Amino acid sequence: MSASPHRASHEPHPWAEMTPEQVLDALVYELYGPISALGAQVNRLTTGAFEDDELGDMLAQLRERVDELSRVVVVLKRYNDEHRGNALGAQQ
Repeated sequence: MSASPHRASHEPHPWAEMTPEQVLDALVYELYGPISALGAQVNRLTTGAFEDDELGDMLAQLRERVDELSRVVVVLKRYNDEHRGNALGAQQ
């Protein structure tokens, strides 16, 4: 994932200079991989298309994808908070 949510608060957001359309493009890019992988793993789990000894690895992979999605949400929330703060400052 290209955007790290663990930046110091004084560092500019990685999406700060993007237009809203560019931010949406970045979100689609960031979300597509983990969601696609989650879908594939859930399909394997629901159809039973795995060996018993694979279950632990599959659950670890699911956890990894959920963590990726959580990081994207954190970055998006930070972007939204900063964007909202900048908009409020411009109105005053």
